[in-house]
Amino acid sequence: MRATVAVVDTEQLRQNFRIVQEYVAGRAILAVVKANAYGHGLIECAEIFRQEGAAMLGVAYVQEGIQLRQAGNPAPILVLTPPQPEEAALYCQFELQAVACSLSVMEHFAAEARRRGVRIRIHLAVDTGMHREGIEPAAVEGFLERLRELEGLELVGLWTHFASADEPDASFLWTQWRQFQEVVQRVRRAGFSVPYIHAANSAALVRFPETWATLVRPGIVLYGYQPWEGERLPVRPALQVKSRVVDCRRLRPGDGVSYHRFYVAERETTVVTVPIGYADGYRYSLGGRAVCLIHGKRFPVVGAVCMDEIVVDVGDEPVQIGDEVVLLGEQGAEAIWADELACWMRSIPYEVLSGLSIRVPRLYVGTEQLYDADEQLQSAPARV
Repeated sequence: MRATVAVVDTEQLRQNFRIVQEYVAGRAILAVVKANAYGHGLIECAEIFRQEGAAMLGVAYVQEGIQLRQAGNPAPILVLTPPQPEEAALYCQFELQAVACSLSVMEHFAAEARRRGVRIRIHLAVDTGMHREGIEPAAVEGFLERLRELEGLELVGLWTHFASADEPDASFLWTQWRQFQEVVQRVRRAGFSVPYIHAANSAALVRFPETWATLVRPGIVLYGYQPWEGERLPVRPALQVKSRVVDCRRLRPGDGVSYHRFYVAERETTVVTVPIGYADGYRYSLGGRAVCLIHGKRFPVVGAVCMDEIVVDVGDEPVQIGDEVVLLGEQGAEAIWADELACWMRSIPYEVLSGLSIRVPRLYVGTEQLYDADEQLQSAPARV
């Protein structure tokens, strides 16, 4: 195993799901596991959420859905991005549910479903202001009437996506919600029965219970992060990134560090090398901005972040090769989480987590193991 690992607390993932489940008071939950489950591991997280009672799983691309099916996950899976016509056979073969927002694509899907003697379940996307995918509200009834004529398709969902659920000013969210509610009422009056009505992402789920409808779509909150700065659920991060010191050296005043010598020592100091870099998802922009934890203390990442390594200035701290380094997570009384890393990157926690490279092994442990002695990181089983 590499010195650098991502440690995922499976019990915390379960607890986060249970917190959301209790909060939404019986609504069905679509657990969003796209982008390798926000860096936590697609197959493992999907199975945990299925076991905990998720009604559906949400992925971004058909390939992610296929991965889950090949891993044996039987849960309903909705592919959240619009499909391509040539993917129809895959949706049929792997029983994936599709987003409907193109009549020509749906015609192709219906023909493939008829050829195979199956039905493809679809969720009609309504564009209420995100302007990313979906049918304009005024065109929904006509679109559905045409779909009703296409044998091989089954309408099971009607949904929209909020553009600003995490912003303090909720006025545009309510504009979107009113439009969507009007569409839902018109669809029902037209005689369509749709079991899943959904709009609420993590931020809307936490802030606006009025938008829960019959299904909610939590993402970031399942992994322990607050979707906005106001109301909060008692979830906790489930992933830590740990490594070890692989080299130590003493610098003299004037010695430079890493490519381009962005950092030059002003006094005698010790720098250590840690085997993680931008190819692992530890972004180049973190050089000279981020800190990491060694011996329960914060030390700065100095110089340019390399593809595979970073350099940390530990001053006069007696650090040795093999000492644990925490890039994301807790050590002693200190902690660094994805929202803080995101500030240093001038980004968002979503990018920090989902950007963690697949070449960093994921180590799955329970809560009781996570904070045990360091040697457990050496012996516990891992999945990549």
